[in-house]
Amino acid sequence: MTLGRKGKMVVVGAAVVMVAIFMIAWYRTVIEEGEISQSVRIGIQGVSVKDVDFNNNTMTLTINFGITNNTDKIITVSKIDYEVTVDGVTLGRNFLSYEDISLVGRPPVFTRQTTTLNSDFTFNYSPNIDTSWNKLIRGDVDGVEWNIKGTAEIETAWSITPIPFEEQF
Repeated sequence: MTLGRKGKMVVVGAAVVMVAIFMIAWYRTVIEEGEISQSVRIGIQGVSVKDVDFNNNTMTLTINFGITNNTDKIITVSKIDYEVTVDGVTLGRNFLSYEDISLVGRPPVFTRQTTTLNSDFTFNYSPNIDTSWNKLIRGDVDGVEWNIKGTAEIETAWSITPIPFEEQF
């Protein structure tokens, strides 16, 4: 079976429409990623000691990430990878992930608002952090110098944009 002239025109027309739809979606994604990288900020709203296990010499901190959305779109966070340093000593890396939750079930970050996401971070005692460890046990979270840096994956219906962050306090 061969296509006549009209059949070929329909196939060519359909192909042109499909390419146009693809190009519009791609362009929208590129524009959206640029807007998100310029208008979404990740900050640390606080660190607190959640638990100290003296038997295993481990401490669990709760780190509060503030995600500020200065766009006109509702966004979500799929993952935050981060590294924690206290008084110049790296305690380790961790991540907060919502990747196994569907996009509509993740915590939303509404337009022109800040949403706080909490992550527990557990680390082991070492002699390198003895002074810092003792301050944290006493509840003196502000008596140590923190450096928390990483990358948050910000997601919309159209794109996933990595946003790097680093905060010292």
